[in-house]
Amino acid sequence: MSKNSRKLICAILIISFVFCFLPQTFADAVVSFSDVSKNDYFYTEVTEMSRTGVVSGYGDGSFLPQNPVKHAEAIKLVCSMAKINYAGYSGKTSPWYSDVWKWAQDRGIVSSGTDPNAYATRENICSYIAGIYKLDVSKTISNVFSDTDSKIANTLYDYGVIKGIPNEDGTVSFGGSQNVKRCDTCIMLYRLNEKVSLPNWSESFLLDKSHYSVSRPASFANFDDYANAWSYMLVNKVLKDSFQIKLTCTKAQLEELSEDIQLAYIFAALDYMEYASFLDQWGVEASYSIDRSGNCINPMFTLTLSNSFGLPEQELKSQITSFENTCDQIVTKLYAQGPLSTNMSVRQKALVLYKYVAFNTKYDTGYNYYNGYDAAVRGTAVCQGYTAMYNYLCNIAGVPMECMTGTVGEDAHAWSCIYIDGTRYNIDCTWGDPIPDRPNYCDETWFWVTDSFLKTGNNSRTFDFDIPA
Repeated sequence: MSKNSRKLICAILIISFVFCFLPQTFADAVVSFSDVSKNDYFYTEVTEMSRTGVVSGYGDGSFLPQNPVKHAEAIKLVCSMAKINYAGYSGKTSPWYSDVWKWAQDRGIVSSGTDPNAYATRENICSYIAGIYKLDVSKTISNVFSDTDSKIANTLYDYGVIKGIPNEDGTVSFGGSQNVKRCDTCIMLYRLNEKVSLPNWSESFLLDKSHYSVSRPASFANFDDYANAWSYMLVNKVLKDSFQIKLTCTKAQLEELSEDIQLAYIFAALDYMEYASFLDQWGVEASYSIDRSGNCINPMFTLTLSNSFGLPEQELKSQITSFENTCDQIVTKLYAQGPLSTNMSVRQKALVLYKYVAFNTKYDTGYNYYNGYDAAVRGTAVCQGYTAMYNYLCNIAGVPMECMTGTVGEDAHAWSCIYIDGTRYNIDCTWGDPIPDRPNYCDETWFWVTDSFLKTGNNSRTFDFDIPA
């Protein structure tokens, strides 16, 4: 074989290799359907929406461009085009549209009572586009349609998302009552991508740290002062502090005072289980002068906090800081991505966070992990850790959550509670998370329930402090 022949064969082989590789890339870029041809007015838009994964065809290779679109499908398609992250929003996986439908409902984009499986009209999908893309329809300047003066329709015309249906007399109609077709939906989505900026659903939200702004009490004269002193120490990670009471008392009275001060820790811990889960040991020592009658004069009480896990102080404080930062990031992300919204009620926010804890935490059946760091950072803890994490998440999200303790049978237990309009509602996020752990499952039986439900229902429990806050 001559040199020229070898060159020719090599050239043919190179061309063959190139030819083999190029069609695969081209096939990824252009998706063909058996019922969509290049002569169709919607060919470019359907092909592009399919290529980007916004829409898809059917198993038989068809697209069925003239088929109508259901409300749930319309909402999902527009949200996908707008790059809305609604995954996990409802906490449900069935039906398939649960997350996106709940997201749109909470923002007033879908009218109450709308059947997600009914067919959407052109007016419906235009309304969804305006709502999801946050278009200001009050600023529309056009009035081009012969059959409607809809501000939403004219706004989308101004943006170039819709052009209308031509009439014989040269005017255009909107056709708002007509069912929107799959092909026309693709045209709207395609134009949205070209002409309208993506919406910003990241809400401006400042973490609410007001519950944790606890100052050192100015006085130390009564039970409330004692509880405030413990609260101050817990929240500010003060492991030792001294408080003086200016009085003269007997030694028996001094012992009673010491007992009251120790009891006050429990009440502070219920308000701040977030920190009491770390600082679960407390002590009180008293120093004083004695007068000629043997009375104690102006006793100085030294309060101390420590942990039963043997953690050195530096590591303990490091874990608390990591716990705080992790929870801050969780709530900030939930607001930024949409599951939490500033216009939600307290109960709605509490439910979102209840589900979050269930989805992202596993019960520690080995009973080794007890605090908020274990729940939030390690992802596993017992009830005390669950409650600590949940309460902190709730409080920084603007939901005033406290802790309650009691017993179930012979076992001690901790859970969350909230007081609204004089009524206590209980939330047990530990029992909301099944054992063994089930991914993306949450039992809402134990969310927002009354005292009587817990006392008389299955696995009834007692309350350690059965009085209103």
